Amino acid sequence: MNTKEIFGENLKYFRKQKQITQEELSERLGITSNHLSRIENGKSFITAELLDTLCVIFEITPAAFFYTPHEFSGDDSLFTKIDNVIDTELEKLGILLKEKIRR
Repeated sequence: MNTKEIFGENLKYFRKQKQITQEELSERLGITSNHLSRIENGKSFITAELLDTLCVIFEITPAAFFYTPHEFSGDDSLFTKIDNVIDTELEKLGILLKEKIRR
């Protein structure tokens, strides 16, 4: 898979996650639906300006568009570590909130 194809697959994924049609997204980007389709199919590429706009629309970093599905899924052990840190911090916050409320 080449860079344009990876980008296109990820763009399509993020678009569907947000439940946005090609027509809606192309309108927001100021391009034709046909051009967006070509980008999603890896036949065309985007400008830096369009990349910036996509990042705002999908609330992600530019790098997210360039991961392959394998890289995007990440390492389960990393996600487990992140989950553990989040759980620990949430527990600490819960204790602090209870103490403040009891005062």
